[in-house]
Amino acid sequence: MKPSNDETTDDQALPRMGSVMHAFHFQDKQQRERKLKSWQKLNKYLMIPLYRADILPLFGIGKYILLLTTIERKDGKKRRTPLEYRKQGDSFLIFSSMGEKSAWVKNIRASPDKVAIKRGFRKFVPKISFISEKQDKIEILKWYVVNFGKSAEMLFGWNPKTDDPNNTDFSKLEDLLSIIRLDKQYGENVDDS
Repeated sequence: MKPSNDETTDDQALPRMGSVMHAFHFQDKQQRERKLKSWQKLNKYLMIPLYRADILPLFGIGKYILLLTTIERKDGKKRRTPLEYRKQGDSFLIFSSMGEKSAWVKNIRASPDKVAIKRGFRKFVPKISFISEKQDKIEILKWYVVNFGKSAEMLFGWNPKTDDPNNTDFSKLEDLLSIIRLDKQYGENVDDS
């Protein structure tokens, strides 16, 4: 089911008006492009250089931001993307708010064997699993809103004080997001130069 560009009127459906994801998916095209360009500049000139220089990990940024390195599917160059992640057991979960349209998701799909992760000061080559089953995605989203309510509030419009994960409609959110599980493959070393 394709998401529409209609405003959501169901109070139980996520993402809600006022949230980052709602604005990103349901604003006009020019506003979305401006917002995306500002994020790209912030990443290119601040986040990526400071993360690679091991400055940001000194401030604890590695506890929730990792640096994903992929190979660009069109030109073969290395691409680095800082991403929020969440640890679930021994796995790391990353979310693409643009779903399959995201360049880094397309790059992972094109060359999954050439993906590297830098989390804090540690680097590893991950085993990659795309979460594609609807019910699996919804269970992860329920886990996310329960465990990371403040982030879910900003990103999706979740209200940690009044919302109940069992009564919330995650179907639209599940359609918009791509969820990727990263597992460490021990014994793998990565050169991030």
